[in-house]
Amino acid sequence: MKPLAFFRTREVTRVLARAARCTSTAVSLHTFERGEEGFRITGQGRCAACEYVAELGGANVACRRWRERAAADAHRLESMAPFICHMGFACITVFPLAEEAPTFVLTFGPYCPSEGADSLESDALKGLSELHAAPDAAFSKTLTAVPVLPVATVPGVVEWTVDALQELWARFRLSEQAEDEPEVDEEQETSRMSRRRSRPHASVADPYRAGPIAAALSGGAQSQARALVRAVLSEARSGQRARIAVKRARMVALIGAVLEAAERAEVDTSPCRTRLPQFLEEVERARTDLELADAVMRLLSILKRRAARQAAHAQAYAELNAILLPRLADSITLNEVAAKLGQNPTAITHRLQRKFGMSYSEYVGRLRMDRAKELLRRTRLTVTEVARRVGINDTSNFAKLFHKFEAMSPVKYRAQFGRKR
Repeated sequence: MKPLAFFRTREVTRVLARAARCTSTAVSLHTFERGEEGFRITGQGRCAACEYVAELGGANVACRRWRERAAADAHRLESMAPFICHMGFACITVFPLAEEAPTFVLTFGPYCPSEGADSLESDALKGLSELHAAPDAAFSKTLTAVPVLPVATVPGVVEWTVDALQELWARFRLSEQAEDEPEVDEEQETSRMSRRRSRPHASVADPYRAGPIAAALSGGAQSQARALVRAVLSEARSGQRARIAVKRARMVALIGAVLEAAERAEVDTSPCRTRLPQFLEEVERARTDLELADAVMRLLSILKRRAARQAAHAQAYAELNAILLPRLADSITLNEVAAKLGQNPTAITHRLQRKFGMSYSEYVGRLRMDRAKELLRRTRLTVTEVARRVGINDTSNFAKLFHKFEAMSPVKYRAQFGRKR
């Protein structure tokens, strides 16, 4: 897949949309070659203040020059480049695929660091003056559209966004390299998952395990949901040990993804959204992984209660989880589960696909790989023993399936995320 086609995929659009929602800023992707900004490829979010300024003569040229300078700095420094535009608004620019696609640049903004909120209006008025424009009655109102955020919030979300895009890119490339093979019967469903390439795997579009977390909550398995949240925290990539600011942004993004998945499953998420401001304050105060996980689960416990009230849906997933979770080490066929539930096998697959974007085999495979990752992180069991404990007796097949989900081998995963003893 070419980078341009990649950046136009639905999965990338969702990542950028989530980043824009988490920061309340606009996010745009442009081409950048020989020091000049090219055409806009995609973007999410809008800013009333920027739209107001854009109507003034020369404003667009000034904005573009500032973005080009910042992009040149980001390219030279090989890192994100924060900058203050001609209106005094803060922005950040970064090359998300710097090594393989160095002609595509992301810009986040505008926003205002909370430490400089007092000067927002005076800086904007100075910018208008330099454009030889006078503010009208609508100008002050548009400034309220510029979000005021803690200084570490946007850089943290930028790092998360780059990590998410790089992970998606790697998995899309991996999916392209896989060989086409026909599907096999239900008794070989695990092998089928490790070989199929008819479409990108569900985890490509769901790097934050939103579907499995929403499914766990719908089924009343709060401990499983918490284990998945801790796994997402453990896998934060920002050097060997992720900075807490990056992990905060990662948890905000996770909440956004889970709420989206829950809404697709027809669960009422409005109480969670009402509590989002309090959640953001808790995340900002958090200093450890445990505190972050606690903040996330306090919010998601509301989602669990809402799902429980929708008795028909909740009961269906609770019964499915009650069968699957204790038996991950065994061979669990779809026909066997369907017989225990008294349902048609196709109905189970269709319900999981419609509600959480996963087939039955993907759902079971995801549960097994999440259990395997926990064992790899927290124990010294051999890869062969880990594979056996999640119901896969062929170590080679386990390694292939693990790589399909995680884009790395079990050994590399343990080396990168395992506890240091």
